[in-house]
Amino acid sequence: MAYRKKKKKLTKKQKKQQTRLTLFVAIILLSFSMGLFLGGNNQSRINLRDKINHIKEEWTAIFKDFSSKKNDENLVGSKSAYFRILDVGQGSSTLLQSEDGTTILIDSGRYEDKNKKILTYLDHYVGIGGKIDLLIFTHNDSDHIGYGDLILQYYDVQEIWMNGYDSTSKVYERVLDAIENSQARYVEPKSGESYQVGPFELEVLNPTVESRNNPNDDSIVTKISFADFSGLFSGDASTRVEKDIIEEKNSDLTADLLLMGHHGSETSTSEEWIKAVQPKISVYSTGKNNGYDHPGKEAIDRLKKSSIPIYGTSKNGTVTVKANNDGTFIIETEKEE
Repeated sequence: MAYRKKKKKLTKKQKKQQTRLTLFVAIILLSFSMGLFLGGNNQSRINLRDKINHIKEEWTAIFKDFSSKKNDENLVGSKSAYFRILDVGQGSSTLLQSEDGTTILIDSGRYEDKNKKILTYLDHYVGIGGKIDLLIFTHNDSDHIGYGDLILQYYDVQEIWMNGYDSTSKVYERVLDAIENSQARYVEPKSGESYQVGPFELEVLNPTVESRNNPNDDSIVTKISFADFSGLFSGDASTRVEKDIIEEKNSDLTADLLLMGHHGSETSTSEEWIKAVQPKISVYSTGKNNGYDHPGKEAIDRLKKSSIPIYGTSKNGTVTVKANNDGTFIIETEKEE
């Protein structure tokens, strides 16, 4: 089956890079013109280089100041944000919302959920027909894209992320059709890219440009920060991917909240990953009495060894972390174990 993709628009990061490139080209052209005007005099050329370096320093300072002000503006009216790991049974779905109304949905649960709990949650937290700024499908397994087609039909989705790894399932086909019929911008993020969505900063850690040729290991892995609080979300990526991300050393992996990879499977959340992330709280998303033995005892033991509090949707229901912009947070659970 040929993979169908919507025409991509420039991301915020690409627009910023384009602006910087335009400015630096203008500086180079100006410098070249000044060089022609000053001629071949050595002292003039020395003075010209000094002026060019001074201009570059000024523009660098302007860019830093602009970025700082932009981040401050994004946080205005958002003193706190909610990271909700939704109880969608044997599937995965996380809803991020800030006080200014910015909403990010990571995965949409399992298609076999006859009660369509994901839609009930979204109606409650987002509002019927409400806006979702970013919908991330970490990968195309049906327990992560369930009812994604209905979400695109019922809600005002602004942007969609997918990993670009094709699938032949009917669930995936329905999601693709819904994407093509929507007005949402389509993006396939890659490792090393960063994005700003309202007050949320997203760092993409996976997939790489070269596919790993594995639907789970090509999961979109992101570290998402709200001011001084952050969470790390890795879809169904295995310890192999965790190891590669750690060895690349391109990002600070420390995060307050860790959503255990692959529903707490023993094939994810390695000891090295836990040490790199240093989470203050961990959560797994599973259904009760599932046939996959999720969460895996080995993965749970690795977290317990590091004295990290563990919550799970199968025992706690929806787990909500209210994060304040000073990095402090409060944990609320839908039910007790």
